[in-house]
Amino acid sequence: MNHFIFLDSHTHILPAMDDGAKNIEESEQMIRSLKEQGIEELFLTPHYYSHKESVDKFLHRREKSFQELKPILDHYDMKYSLGAEVYAIPAIFNYANLDDLCIEGTDLLLLEMSSPKSDPQHELNMIQEIYSRHSVEIILAHIDRYPFMLKQKTLKEFAKLDVYMQLNLDFLDAVFFVKQKYLRYIKQGYVQFLGTDCHRIRDKQISKIQKYRSQLAAKLTAEELQSIY
Repeated sequence: MNHFIFLDSHTHILPAMDDGAKNIEESEQMIRSLKEQGIEELFLTPHYYSHKESVDKFLHRREKSFQELKPILDHYDMKYSLGAEVYAIPAIFNYANLDDLCIEGTDLLLLEMSSPKSDPQHELNMIQEIYSRHSVEIILAHIDRYPFMLKQKTLKEFAKLDVYMQLNLDFLDAVFFVKQKYLRYIKQGYVQFLGTDCHRIRDKQISKIQKYRSQLAAKLTAEELQSIY
């Protein structure tokens, strides 16, 4: 087993929180599969939509779901940190404090950009506005879902804002050009987090983690692998 990617930085395993695990039984299946493939730590990051509910209501739901899941996480000796995948729309500015949505024990906020078809300048403006109002550090979720991030000039504009970037592991299933582009971004230090973004037990990436790890080990140097959290 390769010695890297022990952290899955993006998951939807908390039961009945969003479009992820439907119940505690499915959550356990997902945790067991991840654990068997060497994942030792999870960021628990259900979707947060500020136009649908308040931060307080979301946190109340999350805590209830987490308390149901905690015995299973402990049973599998899985480390975990609560967080959220925050949808980047202006409604988030209705709330004075985003700290409680950050990854537990950090100031890292996992941010989902508004649309793959969005004008990247719109997303850049949103990030700048968040930074002007809140003392957080942004992780951009699944940058592989945004075609504009394939343009290195555009990606560098985001990098100038000192954001962290997260790739979903199934970028390795993309066409050759796209896969090579994202591998190059890892080599160049633009990507700091990898994750499955797993929603359901049937998701293909749940069962392919070992394959992805082997592919990354073959493509990246030890130093490049160590740069990934």
